[in-house]
Amino acid sequence: MKKTKRREIHLSFSLAAVVYLLLGLLMFLAPNTSRKLLCTLVGAGVTIYGLLNILPCLMSRGEQRYTFDLFIGVLALAFGVFSLINQTLLMDFLFTALGVIICVTSVLGIRRALNLRYYGFARWWAPMAASTASLVLALAIVFFPGFFGNMLMRVLGVILVVEAVSDLINIRRLSDYAQRVTVTYNVED
Repeated sequence: MKKTKRREIHLSFSLAAVVYLLLGLLMFLAPNTSRKLLCTLVGAGVTIYGLLNILPCLMSRGEQRYTFDLFIGVLALAFGVFSLINQTLLMDFLFTALGVIICVTSVLGIRRALNLRYYGFARWWAPMAASTASLVLALAIVFFPGFFGNMLMRVLGVILVVEAVSDLINIRRLSDYAQRVTVTYNVED
């Protein structure tokens, strides 16, 4: 590989890691700002999606085949604009939905643990304890989405920081290794 190509790859991976590092620090140090930014991005994305569904319908001059697209576009546009106006409600809704999903999977985990107990497995209590703890945390998320939303943003921020630092270390190690490697070719006649 040419030296300039290797530098371009090194630079692009390093820049991505630095962006992850900065994003992780933002999420950890300013979870409310991160949540608002996330809501703005989701609201803007859904609004644009709605507009992109509505525009072809308006251009089609009343053709019947675009009726469903128009309906979806209007719903998406309304939800996107509402999300941009009322960001707290959107974030609470997203975290509540996540909490409900975790509740359902936790209840299923408790059921599986009880099945293990029924079939005589000695350590059935370990998945039961994990599923019960998960259910308690999920219920807390459902009833207090604002508090746990900030905590979740901080945890995601820590994960991004750790991942970015790990990437930067690995990029440096690979770069050092690539500089030490020499390629030799044996050509047999």
